[in-house]
Amino acid sequence: MDDDKSCSSSFSIGKSAQERGLSYVPECYVIPTSHRPSLTPEVANVPTIDFGKLKQGSHERAIVIQEIRTACCQLGFFQIVNHGICQSVLDEALASASEFFKLPGSEKAKFMSNDVHKPVRYGTSFKDGVDKIQFWRVFLKHYAHPLADWINTWPNNPSNYRKPWESIAKK
Repeated sequence: MDDDKSCSSSFSIGKSAQERGLSYVPECYVIPTSHRPSLTPEVANVPTIDFGKLKQGSHERAIVIQEIRTACCQLGFFQIVNHGICQSVLDEALASASEFFKLPGSEKAKFMSNDVHKPVRYGTSFKDGVDKIQFWRVFLKHYAHPLADWINTWPNNPSNYRKPWESIAKK
C-alpha cells in the first residue's frame, strides 16, 4: 500500500498515524521545506497577556485589549496568565479530554466532519482525506458561547467531559 493511499484511507475514518500504530512518518505528514514555519524571534517570544488587568481601570483594560489585538495580528496566538481558572479545573478538563481521545474510533467518529464550520468537530486535519498534507494531530473543537446554545452538542462520553469544560467556558 503506498503512503498516499494509506493516508487518505486512514483519515476517512478519523484515525491518526499514532492510532494506526505506524512506525514511520507517512508521506502526507511531510510538510515541504518551503511551507515550514521558521522560528523567528517573534515566534520564539510568545506574548504573555495578563487577563487580570482587564478588571482594572479603563486605561489598563484598553492596554490589554491592544495587546490582544497586536498578538492576533502579528502572530495569531498568545499566552494568557491570571485568567482566573483554577488549576484543578484545568487539570480535570485535560483529563476528560484525554479520556475522550482514548475512546474507540467509532465513538469519536460521531463527531467527524470535513465542515470546518461545524459547531462540534473531531478530526485529524483541516479536511480529513482531502488535504494533501495532514497534521500529526487529532483534535476536538466545539463552540462554547453562548454556552446554553452549545453545551448539549458536546460529547457526553466520557460522562465527566462536559462539567469541567462548562466551568472553563463560564469563567
